[in-house]
Amino acid sequence: MVGFLHDSSMGSPAQGGATAVAEKVATDDADGGTPAAMRVRIPASMTWQATGTTAESVAVRAAASGVATLDRIEAAAAKVEADIRSALLAQAELQAGAGVAAEAAVRAAQESWIAARTSEAAEGRARVILGVMTRYLAVTIALVAVTVVFLIITAAVAH
Repeated sequence: MVGFLHDSSMGSPAQGGATAVAEKVATDDADGGTPAAMRVRIPASMTWQATGTTAESVAVRAAASGVATLDRIEAAAAKVEADIRSALLAQAELQAGAGVAAEAAVRAAQESWIAARTSEAAEGRARVILGVMTRYLAVTIALVAVTVVFLIITAAVAH
């Protein structure tokens, strides 16, 4: 059917009033080979060889075939439109999901930033505490050294 529609749309009236397709059919049929109408899949009832049909009934059948073809095209177009609608809906859902994921990522980044700042503050406090503990340790060692010196002096005097 598609070959027939394509061939007939490609045929243009020649100088003698016949179309290029009709000339091709006549030439191929004259050679005694397979009729061209069969090769392009024209229904037998629509060819010039059909018996008992008038040009009007052939035209009616061709119109009915055209209407059926248009119905199939419209059904395919409706299916394509439905597919497009479902694809757009899926895209919208994906975009909404991406938006939610982006918001979650931003919140996580903000929380990470807050945690990093808190960690820096804690590290600063730890350094201050370490400095104070180092001073306390130095004072304690000095006091122990002084106490040991007094103990040695007291022990030497008592002997």
